[in-house]
Amino acid sequence: MARKRSSKASEENLPLFCVKTQISFVRNVSGAPFPLRMAPQAAKALGKQLAAWVAKFVARAEDLTEDALLADAGEVVYGLTPRKERGPGYRLLRLTSSDGLVVWCELMSANHLTFSVCGDFLDFGARTEALRHFVDALAEPVGFAYDERLGYLTAQTSLVGTGLRIRSWMHLGGLAHFGYLRELCNAAEAKGTYVELEHPDNPPPGSLLILFNRFSLGARAEEIAERHRAFLLRVSEQETEARWRLIRDEPFVFLDVLNRAKATLRCATLMSEAEALDLLSDLRIGLTSGMIMARRVNPLVPGWFDDVREGVFFNKHGRLLRRRLPLPHDVDTFTPWRDDALRAAWMRPLSSFTFSKELVEWAAEQ
Repeated sequence: MARKRSSKASEENLPLFCVKTQISFVRNVSGAPFPLRMAPQAAKALGKQLAAWVAKFVARAEDLTEDALLADAGEVVYGLTPRKERGPGYRLLRLTSSDGLVVWCELMSANHLTFSVCGDFLDFGARTEALRHFVDALAEPVGFAYDERLGYLTAQTSLVGTGLRIRSWMHLGGLAHFGYLRELCNAAEAKGTYVELEHPDNPPPGSLLILFNRFSLGARAEEIAERHRAFLLRVSEQETEARWRLIRDEPFVFLDVLNRAKATLRCATLMSEAEALDLLSDLRIGLTSGMIMARRVNPLVPGWFDDVREGVFFNKHGRLLRRRLPLPHDVDTFTPWRDDALRAAWMRPLSSFTFSKELVEWAAEQ
């Protein structure tokens, strides 16, 4: 049962689906090989030198390379390079401009420098412009590699030009339910967007997909960002239609999904990250559509999905929960079981939701 959706409706619904966005500019310095072609000692020396150069020209610079929590959680929360992919010269700086812009600066990953901002913002064009101005101010003192014809030179050919990569984490449970992810990938390719997905017939945990621009050449950075936003609005329209179809055309199925979620949340003693993400996906659809209600639960808070992820959960919630919740010795001393047991306990209060009268009636009528 499809309904025609206005562009205004798409704008209003985008926060339901776009969980987080990372905007990055990559840069390299003239006269040095790309990081992956450098010997370890040379990479370490250049990373240290670049960190000192960058720090000189910003209002505040903090070196967080050795921060253990960020090493574990940086990929999940801020889209930073995973710990296992950080080379010998890798350094991580948190930079704050004079006007308060907070920028993550990664040194010696795939490129010499990667500047990024990350959050649940939707003003992609404005954020891109602010970050570009910040990075441009460092161009002369640091000496970025630049070609008059091609633009900024990068280790990844898709980023040659502006050096811009904009990635958005999208919650697309409706499209995943109906098996439309292959069509999403095809539409994205036609619009110069890539969908990070191992196989279109197998939705990722939580139906969370990362969409990012395929090319960085041929347009200004702000134009690329606005095109990205325009495509996300189109995806938002289709996800809205899919959720509407699920609720109105398959209410019995949706009620079953939510009943199973309620039973699992209430009874599980072990819960993996993937299972927790899938349950949060079902709850988010139910809560944002008004088909279930839960007191003091906001599915749109930042970290709705991040909090159950490896590298985040134990440090943020598990340590405190472990002190309050005694576990059997063999469970407590085996980290995978310990984390799964604590995650199940942390998720259990989410089972206290109620069903809307409309959903129950529609399911009975079907």
